[in-house]
Amino acid sequence: MSITFDKVDYIYGKGTSFEKRALKDISFHIRDGEFVGIIGHTGSGKSTLIQHMNGLLKCTGGNVYYDCKDISNREYDRKTLRQNVGIVFQYPEHQLFEATVGKDVAFGPNNLNIPGLQADVRTYEALKSVGIDDSLLDVSPFDLSGGQKRRVAIAGVLAMKPKVLVLDEPAAGLDPVGRRDILDMIARIRREENITVILVSHSMEDVAEYVDRIMVMNDGALEMDGTVSEVFARRKELEEMGLSVPQISLLMGDLEDAGIIKDTGIYTMEEAVRVLSQKLLDRRGRNQ
Repeated sequence: MSITFDKVDYIYGKGTSFEKRALKDISFHIRDGEFVGIIGHTGSGKSTLIQHMNGLLKCTGGNVYYDCKDISNREYDRKTLRQNVGIVFQYPEHQLFEATVGKDVAFGPNNLNIPGLQADVRTYEALKSVGIDDSLLDVSPFDLSGGQKRRVAIAGVLAMKPKVLVLDEPAAGLDPVGRRDILDMIARIRREENITVILVSHSMEDVAEYVDRIMVMNDGALEMDGTVSEVFARRKELEEMGLSVPQISLLMGDLEDAGIIKDTGIYTMEEAVRVLSQKLLDRRGRNQ
């Protein structure tokens, strides 16, 4: 289901001495099945933005639409909205609270009054999708490793069967292996479930590797919105906002300046390995 923002504003503490305009005239449309990355420095408005997507925050001005319906209408069913648009907040393992893994993941379906057997099936399926074994169903979530806790927390949102999955820094604090495991898992779930995924991240490498489209937030405004290549091609503007391009593209830029390769617009390690491997093969061929 699509999400549309139409000239959305949001002001924290409106009418008080602490008033701050956190979102400024934001407009965009996210289509079904897209994998969108949202980047921006701390305080740019990323978290405020995603909390408008399922009505946790109500815009001060403008409108937010889910499936072409204005979610601010008094008659709108926000409970169903939050089932369809699931948000996984940063460090989601801090939100675990039930006695067992199974109960924690089943909390959402039970809260929706889904019949017991159906709720159990959702719980099993969600845990399976994030790689948590059935043997851990009756284990306390607080006895799990950090990576397992995060997977269980994500499973709790997946058990609601969302059409849109929004993740705020889902790999924050994890080591490189754990980071890749979580992001690979999210990409796989998106393919298998055919859902929309919106990924908030500080990592330029992550968004370059996984998403199809990047939205850049800066001081509450949507400064850029385009493909990975379109956004990262505007390196100077990104640097002026305190952002950068993936490290590998900086290296490839140095190689281009040295005349070793031509400009290829490379933003991922996989692309760099492919281009450099081909360059090496070409050179060997010429030397034979």
